[in-house]
Amino acid sequence: MKKLAIFISVLALSIAVDTTTAEEVAGLRGDPAAIADAVAMVEAMGGTAIWRDLEAVHFVHEWDVVNRPDRYLENEILDLTGPRSHVTMESEIYSRVRAYSPEHRYWSVTNGEFKYGSDDSLANAMERAPYSIYRLARAIARGNSDLEVGFGTVPGIPGPPALEFIGSDGVAHGWVLVNARKEPVIWATTQYVYVFGPMERFGNLLVPNWATTSNGLVRYEMVSLTGSNKRPDLSLFAPPAEMAGGVD
Repeated sequence: MKKLAIFISVLALSIAVDTTTAEEVAGLRGDPAAIADAVAMVEAMGGTAIWRDLEAVHFVHEWDVVNRPDRYLENEILDLTGPRSHVTMESEIYSRVRAYSPEHRYWSVTNGEFKYGSDDSLANAMERAPYSIYRLARAIARGNSDLEVGFGTVPGIPGPPALEFIGSDGVAHGWVLVNARKEPVIWATTQYVYVFGPMERFGNLLVPNWATTSNGLVRYEMVSLTGSNKRPDLSLFAPPAEMAGGVD
């Protein structure tokens, strides 16, 4: 009986340590019920203790686009500390590298051809970047006071209220609809709407194992996902010097 009592005490302590409540995530602003749902979502994605310390994620997607003859693999390194992304896309007939950052703008190398993106491309990337599902998870886990959480409607999607994420400018830029288990099932920014598949574990992280645009014309499957507690080197987001020299 003594051993059983010790086991129950340890189990209870483990549950208490592993589960974070909205009250324990200081800094988030907004509707208390929405904040509670946001924290519960991050718990369903692996836990606030893990997402709080992540500095980057590296994921691999297989993309299937309806009007393309090929499927391509996409490797993306996402800096969770700021609006930076580096992507490589490869298939038998296609090769592209694309990156954006405040320091090095928006640029790409497609089948060997380098070019900078337009000012609009950079502005769009900067606007949506903080509302990536992964950056939102980290911001929620860290109690980011720049983020206000409420309930709203996913643009163009009728249905129950979704979590709405409002920036320091007072405008909503991101939405996540969660199910009864508080798992994300729809994610949207002002530019994209994705419907998520079931959750799958990748190491200590749980994320949707596939997603499709709301019109069903673009789909990806998650091949792998790893998180890192180390921030990516900023040189990763710089264009190749031999290609970028003198190009604007």
